[in-house]
Amino acid sequence: MIHRLDPLQDLVLKASLRARGHSLERRRHRDVNRSAAVWTSEVRIGSSIGTAISIVLATRGCSHALGISGGCTMCSYLLDGTNERVSSENIIRQFESAITQFEHVAVPVSVKMYTSGSFLDPAEVPVDARHAILNYLSKDERIREVVLESRPQYVTTESLGEISELLSGKTVEIGMGLESGSDIIRALCVNKGFSTEDFQRAVTIAREHDVGTRAYILVKPPFLTERDALIDSLNAAVTAASMGVTTLSVNPVNIQRATLVEKMWQNGEYRPPWLWTVVEMLILARARISTDVRIVCDPVAAGKPRGTHNCGVCDGTVTAAIRKFSLDQDVTSLVSLTCDCKSIWRHVLRCQDVSLSASSHNMHVHNPFLT
Repeated sequence: MIHRLDPLQDLVLKASLRARGHSLERRRHRDVNRSAAVWTSEVRIGSSIGTAISIVLATRGCSHALGISGGCTMCSYLLDGTNERVSSENIIRQFESAITQFEHVAVPVSVKMYTSGSFLDPAEVPVDARHAILNYLSKDERIREVVLESRPQYVTTESLGEISELLSGKTVEIGMGLESGSDIIRALCVNKGFSTEDFQRAVTIAREHDVGTRAYILVKPPFLTERDALIDSLNAAVTAASMGVTTLSVNPVNIQRATLVEKMWQNGEYRPPWLWTVVEMLILARARISTDVRIVCDPVAAGKPRGTHNCGVCDGTVTAAIRKFSLDQDVTSLVSLTCDCKSIWRHVLRCQDVSLSASSHNMHVHNPFLT
């Protein structure tokens, strides 16, 4: 970290710690034998369209958020956790009660395992519980793909060896939040707590075990203008692809409760990204990144004030086109989109002032794509 940015980093750290405190205060009592959330969605798996089953386990919470850093500026996933003690048996029951709800969904099936932090963190999911879940997944012939979410530090030779052995024959990806291709933006705007080098190390370990990686790319972290957000997310996608990730998951920021981003939004200091920014990023990324790398986007709260949105008239159509692109990887439906509000968005790109210029050389992202 550049020394002159330390005071700004300290301000973000303090704000994140305050938000973390609010999240812990708002945690509700949970049945530790039931998952925090579970849902299904349509997904492309290889050349087929199937069903994704997403399961969020209720755990103690993200170690990054519970630690001295206070967690990420836009994330309220601590609210999915619990203050109760969660045993391995509880975790296994959560998983079993969730997965057995969907015995008759369309195949093939992709299972996405989430927690309020990292599935591979033994402080959240004990090793024996993780082993039991992976063993269950390995025996279900409907399941062709498994996505396990984690921070890079928990991607180790030991954990990947277990995953590779138990899930042999299935497509496996480790999902990690790269968020930005810039270490400074990731540290200062997201408070992520790891470097690009850490992410690359995890990708390398996964590849050595024939396990894929899914990079989460954030669109419009706080303190960036709309134009810088577009450039930064595109740079992040290209950077992640160059590292060897197998999927890019593009995630426009949505306003989550008890976060620094929510506080800024309430004060009129932050607007979620325009849907047009997401569309432009997807079109440019697909043109510049090998088709061997899948690009997906399923924006949360799209068209609502707390989510990525346009004028309110075109939001449904644009969101549907984004989801269609995620299934077929064809930008035709994106390129053909139009609305009167697109000219307003273009004006915002041209005219909005740079919102964070602590270091013009390092903070303002170099623009190799737009003119």
